[in-house]
Amino acid sequence: MPRITVVYDSRGGFTEKMAKAVVEGAKNVKNVEVELLKAGTPFSVSKLDVADGIILGSPTIYGSVTQEMRNILTSLREHKEAGRLKLKGKVGGVFGSYGWDGGWVTDKLDSDMNDLGIKVVAPAVSAVHEQYDTSPIDEKTLQKCRNLGKVIAEKVTGKT
Repeated sequence: MPRITVVYDSRGGFTEKMAKAVVEGAKNVKNVEVELLKAGTPFSVSKLDVADGIILGSPTIYGSVTQEMRNILTSLREHKEAGRLKLKGKVGGVFGSYGWDGGWVTDKLDSDMNDLGIKVVAPAVSAVHEQYDTSPIDEKTLQKCRNLGKVIAEKVTGKT
């Protein structure tokens, strides 16, 4: 069965809400396994090697991804260069949230995915939030996240 792995990081819970919506959208497609992994928690990069689709999400921290997501991207590059990961030909997507410093994180993740050989096949989802708002991710944004998950799931199952 085709697999999708969603790897995200979150600081205030905003990007985590987005990640869960991405997973929800992907799980709405039949015959696909979906796994959600949080950056900074231990997991083997081999989980990404066996995935057919990879979706990455991060909040924007000073105009870039979080340190934990940066560590994952560095590890993926090192394993790929050493021939331990086969990422070329996989499909992917990106999402992220930002407060005051712009939504550049999705551009960064998109570029990193392409550099790793992962073809980004869906538009990035980026959401602005107010730093102290406890529920800033609106339903429209969550629906875009669900659509992102669905598009990737359809690609890996051959339904598009």
